Amino acid sequence: MKLKHILKEIENSTPESLERTEHRRDLLKSFGTKLAATAVPVFASSFFNKAQAKTTDVLAEAIFFAFTGTNMMIAFYEKAIATANLIPAEHTDAFNTMLAHNKAHRDYWYNILTSTGTSLPPTVNYDFTSKGAFPKTFVDFTNFLTLAHTLADVTVRIYAQAIQDMTINKALRGDAVNMRCTLARHAAHIRLLTRNMNIDIMPWITKADANTIVGELIAGYQGEELTKQQQYEVININGAAVSVDAATQAFDEPMPVLVTQAFIAKFTA
Repeated sequence: MKLKHILKEIENSTPESLERTEHRRDLLKSFGTKLAATAVPVFASSFFNKAQAKTTDVLAEAIFFAFTGTNMMIAFYEKAIATANLIPAEHTDAFNTMLAHNKAHRDYWYNILTSTGTSLPPTVNYDFTSKGAFPKTFVDFTNFLTLAHTLADVTVRIYAQAIQDMTINKALRGDAVNMRCTLARHAAHIRLLTRNMNIDIMPWITKADANTIVGELIAGYQGEELTKQQQYEVININGAAVSVDAATQAFDEPMPVLVTQAFIAKFTA
């Protein structure tokens, strides 16, 4: 699918329709697997009119929470790209692109906060070896991808939670939905790279994903095994043959704040 056609599809969508179909299985189906593979950007505010941000505690907290994932991924990608001989040459452009997207998201949120006189979140120092639990994170590409796909998945879930708390500002919520779409493509792309390493993994999360991750990373998938959406059971919904796996794969679940904080604490210095 050509870039101009992809952008046209997005331009003709609304924030609400994107919010309904933002999950990575829908994205792959709607825009094609090449979209996930190339990680085409969706720039914040490219297609939607901006409303004046409301400086409320709830909105600021939601933005801070989105920062939790964005800043973590920036630090992670920067460390990986700066590590010699870690990322194969054929994949460096993709990781540079994903880093650039996250930096664009960060700059967007910074602008919202500073323009409304809101304090910026504090700087966090990261330890992606998790205090030695993952000593080979930046040693070889396979171990790097193990952590990379989990952190990318977690960031998608963080944005899902933040979006729920942005309902008081439709414009900002719409931009956050766009960002989450981009992050979901990042996660799907990294999962495809992992699959190419002969690891049994799909571009989307299945149940709690316990078969594709190790140790402490399992905490990043708590709640992903849910099969109900808005209290409707998805398994065999309306008589359709929908399996448990398919029901869990169809949606990226929000990651609660306390669960997120406990997970990220494992990777802070």
